[in-house]
Amino acid sequence: MTGNAQKGIMNAHLSGMIPPVVSPLTDAHRADVAAVERLAAHVIGGGAGGVFVLGSCGEGPTLEPDVARAITRAYVDAVAGAVPVLAGVGETSTERAVRAAAEYEQLGVDALVVMAPMYFDAETDGAVIRHATAIAAATSLPLVVYNIPHLTHHPITPRALRELAAIDAVVALKESSGNWDIYSALAQTARAAGLRVFQGAEALIGRSLLAGADGAVPGIANVVPDLATALVRAGLSGDGAQVSTLQARLDEVCTLYRSGFWLTSLKSALAELGITGGTAGAALPPLDAGGSDEVRRVLTTLGLLGAPA
Repeated sequence: MTGNAQKGIMNAHLSGMIPPVVSPLTDAHRADVAAVERLAAHVIGGGAGGVFVLGSCGEGPTLEPDVARAITRAYVDAVAGAVPVLAGVGETSTERAVRAAAEYEQLGVDALVVMAPMYFDAETDGAVIRHATAIAAATSLPLVVYNIPHLTHHPITPRALRELAAIDAVVALKESSGNWDIYSALAQTARAAGLRVFQGAEALIGRSLLAGADGAVPGIANVVPDLATALVRAGLSGDGAQVSTLQARLDEVCTLYRSGFWLTSLKSALAELGITGGTAGAALPPLDAGGSDEVRRVLTTLGLLGAPA
């Protein structure tokens, strides 16, 4: 199969609402396989068109490698081919990224989501292009280019994206800067090159879909996959009034993030719902009592959690 044919086939399957799922961990910081199964069923039942593991929500760049592999294997098994499984590759070096990409391919994922290299402040475009090119050469999987500059400190520019789009394996862009001007420039470049475009910032989902995005990758969909799916479908159908209503509802659920550090707040919400535990990486700040109370208050107010007796 030619690279262009592979790109066309993957594009046909990569669309809609793709949640960046959390990595459920036991108290000992190992993979919680039973919780992975519950969360996979929750998001697929809510209409997810794919599952993205080991992104920022999935703590991919910070998990121990054996835990990351165990989480990935658990999601591949739980999804069982129902939707594509995408694995994030976020590493400090190209050498580590190439190793991780090969490992995730062996575990059976359907595509890789490639972040820019982290840590060294090298010249941006060259570093990004060399990094993605090396990963593409080391795997047969399709690649999604992932711009999240506030975490990688290497923004993916339109110039770099034009070069990356020429790589046969590159099929899509996930843009999570949260800046509309940056998103617009990258989305225009991606569409001109035949790439699919996905918005990763929750507050910009509706606007992006109405402007031509192919889908969204919202972290809050771990909690409300059905609402996120409804928003994406409304946007893809061009229903501006429904998009406005559903975006406002999604924004209300996102107030969960104000309870403390955003990821521990998200995991706390999933624990309150009985889907996963609340354990996150040891360096991440846990919620205090007030933060936990706020998570419960938001869930209860929105009708996602029963009122206390």
